[in-house]
Amino acid sequence: MKDEKIKKLVFKLLDPEKNFLELLPDSPGNYIIALNHSATLPKVSISPVLNQYYYNGCYYDVIYTGISKKSLKKRDYKQHFAGNNSGGSTLRKSLGSLMGLKKIPRDKNNPFNGKTKFSETDENKLSEWMRHNLLLFFREEENVTSIEEIEKDLINFYNPPLNIKTNNNTINEDFRKLLKELRK
Repeated sequence: MKDEKIKKLVFKLLDPEKNFLELLPDSPGNYIIALNHSATLPKVSISPVLNQYYYNGCYYDVIYTGISKKSLKKRDYKQHFAGNNSGGSTLRKSLGSLMGLKKIPRDKNNPFNGKTKFSETDENKLSEWMRHNLLLFFREEENVTSIEEIEKDLINFYNPPLNIKTNNNTINEDFRKLLKELRK
């Protein structure tokens, strides 16, 4: 998808401090997570280069983009913003790791399988930080193939520093390596 097509994609804004669940559709789609105007990512030894999303006359620093193949409401609300288990959200795991939160085993029956989350207190601290500092831009898309293509294009265009898996941009490469280490 060309850059001009990316710029023409229409997203809706959801501010988790002002409104939430009622605005999110229970349908598939794409989303962009950006910093609120007064917010910054938690500081680590490497600062990422942030690209901006333009919305309604304002620019917002993009930190992550993702998809929901089933429900934006369930994915973004339940797993990201209101989640109590960062094991189900790479966004939460990354942000908590940047904040220096201590990881604990996710599975009590198999504590050595490498799957982690944060303590309940830290999960609550993370949820609160996210509500105050992040904005969610979302768009519905019924075609799952389109959702995946759009996600790739959004990652290529915005180079969000918290997207590790499919982000091959050399800018922020060192930041993503550090983030991978912090997430272990």
